[in-house]
Amino acid sequence: MSKKLRIFSLLLAIAIIFTACGQPSAPAEGEPANEDQKYKAAFITSTPRGNEFIDLIWSGFQKLETEKGWEIKCIETFETAEQAEQIRALCADGYNLIYTNGDDVMMSVHDLKDEIAQSYPDVYFFFLDTYKPTEMPNSTTVTIDPFESCFIAGYVAANKTETGKIGLMLPLDTAIMRRFQYGYYAGIDYANKDVEVVTGYTTDWVDTTKGYEATTAMKANNDIDVLFQAAYISGYGVISACADLKLPCIGVDDWQGDIDPIVFWSAIKSMDFAVTSTAEMWENKEELPPAMELNLADGGYAYADVDMKNLSPELAEAVEKLKADIISGEVDVFAGEYEEWRITNLIEGGE
Repeated sequence: MSKKLRIFSLLLAIAIIFTACGQPSAPAEGEPANEDQKYKAAFITSTPRGNEFIDLIWSGFQKLETEKGWEIKCIETFETAEQAEQIRALCADGYNLIYTNGDDVMMSVHDLKDEIAQSYPDVYFFFLDTYKPTEMPNSTTVTIDPFESCFIAGYVAANKTETGKIGLMLPLDTAIMRRFQYGYYAGIDYANKDVEVVTGYTTDWVDTTKGYEATTAMKANNDIDVLFQAAYISGYGVISACADLKLPCIGVDDWQGDIDPIVFWSAIKSMDFAVTSTAEMWENKEELPPAMELNLADGGYAYADVDMKNLSPELAEAVEKLKADIISGEVDVFAGEYEEWRITNLIEGGE
């Protein structure tokens, strides 16, 4: 073999090796997934782990790692100015899927959409828990609408009350929080239209002292005997006040019964399911729309089975039937006066 031919063969071999070491992509449509191929998924969030909601999202990534062998990474970003470089680094490191939490992170990705489309056309983005529309290719917004879980929570609360008066504590009056609010109202009305609801606000997303004080004031001025707290981080103060007041409490986002036994039920947004199901859809080359709403009928869940022990056998059975009826469509959680809250209307409006 001539020297030139040997050099050409060596260069060709090197090129093949580098091509093989490139970023793996999803299997071609109609082809089975290669079980030996390792995919990479990253999560970039402007809210740190340690919060139940973020930890629930991250548990979805951990399932991808332990059950499917994916490589995973989490970046907690607190400076908007740093987000562009963090996003670029994840793309350059060969992450197939990049999930974001926080509209600020989503907007940082959108600011790079032309650069990403040109340099990293195979990277797919999932923007979690947002109602903002995506304006870039290879991306999907993914929501777990709280309306169904809050509907069931309202049904439980209306059936648990003995005074006929129950509470709801929110952080602020925003479009997203009103989905928790009116889902709860709808479930109460479905159970018993005579039950009265007292709604209050902590006036802050994260101040636990304000959560405690708002709850104490609500209880002092109203004969409520069940309280649903959907107050984000300030909700820890709400739970603390409920424990001191011996006021049965319903938690939110993730199972919060481990915070204090006073939390007898939790309205869960199954964000771990949002991660694992969308990753599976991408891996299976399923069509991914610009916006997705996942709910009970898609395989999500709205409460923790462990809380069934806190209900009477009759109520537990009724809740299971209610869930089945929601999945089958026999019960429409948006029926009647709650029609305006259908998620499709919200997404189409870009609210």
